[in-house]
Amino acid sequence: MKKVWFRAVLTAFAIVLLLMLGCKDGKEDDGFRHAPAPVDAADTLRSKDWRPVLVDSKYGYANPANELVLPPLYNEARHFSEGLAFVRIGRDTGYIDATGKRVIQAEGGDFQNGMAVVMKQSDEQAAYAGESWIYIDKNGENVLNKQFYRANAFSEGLASVMPDESGGMVFIDPSGKTALDTVYGYAGNFQEGYAVVMLRQKWGFIDKQGNPLTGFAYDAARDFVEGKAAVMRGDRWGFIDKDGNEIIPPQYDEVGPFTEGLAKFESDGLWGFIEASGRVRVQATFPHTKGFSEGLAVVQDANGLWGYIDTNGAYRIEPRFEAAFGSENGTMLVKRPETGEYGYVDHDGNEVRFSSEP
Repeated sequence: MKKVWFRAVLTAFAIVLLLMLGCKDGKEDDGFRHAPAPVDAADTLRSKDWRPVLVDSKYGYANPANELVLPPLYNEARHFSEGLAFVRIGRDTGYIDATGKRVIQAEGGDFQNGMAVVMKQSDEQAAYAGESWIYIDKNGENVLNKQFYRANAFSEGLASVMPDESGGMVFIDPSGKTALDTVYGYAGNFQEGYAVVMLRQKWGFIDKQGNPLTGFAYDAARDFVEGKAAVMRGDRWGFIDKDGNEIIPPQYDEVGPFTEGLAKFESDGLWGFIEASGRVRVQATFPHTKGFSEGLAVVQDANGLWGYIDTNGAYRIEPRFEAAFGSENGTMLVKRPETGEYGYVDHDGNEVRFSSEP
């Protein structure tokens, strides 16, 4: 009798142990596969060209051949960066590797320079205690052993952070040390060698040594893209180059960044496109538009429908979509008004379906 009782106890203990090992954080059905192994170089290489695609209301990942390499499981999905991608299933978030396994349970930004900035506290805690952001490595560890009230991703070797609630922002290096002495009212990411900063309510640009490019002469400014940055004086926008020259004087109601040699601009409530010389390539005739990607720009007509134009302003796909997004790998996500469903089309407007990887 004692032997039977002893075997029963051992069996019960083994079942409990197996259940504990099979769960993570007490969750058996969070939708993720879990993997403690770090990301290797092969994963980083093969996932760098993958992109999230929407299939039947969930996101999966497709390769450049439009083959599904990870199934559509996610309510939110971002591009892979350094071998990891942020995803969300319901309220559960984390970073997955190229096999689809969650290697880090956290919510934050993309990995850059081997680190990602994530929120340490939950949204509920942050509402009472103030936000708390940390930098983690690919093992999920607080690599700098510091926390910040606000923090941005590392870009070109530096990151802008707000150490506390005082509001001042500084730049730190990958060791967590302050890299520049000046405290700014705002500090953005470095892009193409310069960062947008605000000092004494005026905006300008600095290099990585803290040297100003133009002085602080503008009422607003945006990042450099394709060697040009948007700047605002008064309530009008224009562009400067990386020598600080105003190549397009502030004159527009609003502008977007240069992409593929063209920037969108708004004048009297309508949008068109300009070249870097300031020449208008596409007249301002559209109620709304988005920037160019892979030779096409999304534009909206007077009826509220979206289509695609080429770089000369001619329609490649006539407006017929309720919503439309930029081109990636020759495909565009669109919403059809007749069904209310999302799908993909190619540059000729033909439907694209994603096949499973062979």
